Amino acid sequence: MPICMINILEGRSAEKKRRLIESVSRAMAESLEMPIDGVRVLVQEYPPDLWGRGGRLVSDIKKEAESVSPEVAEAMAKVISN
Repeated sequence: MPICMINILEGRSAEKKRRLIESVSRAMAESLEMPIDGVRVLVQEYPPDLWGRGGRLVSDIKKEAESVSPEVAEAMAKVISN
């Protein structure tokens, strides 16, 4: 029974997590040529103050994004979420 563990920042909708689990399960089952029922996927979510990116807390990056223009804030949000 293969197990996939995925770590993400909290804040995504249940629907996005549902799609993530479904697509990862299908990919693993296909790659390993096994029934999808045998695949396990665990999603662990972390708050932005426990996640670092580029040597900085994501929570600090988000605070910085609040003080810039909407266009820059949107670009920063895309970087954080990837």
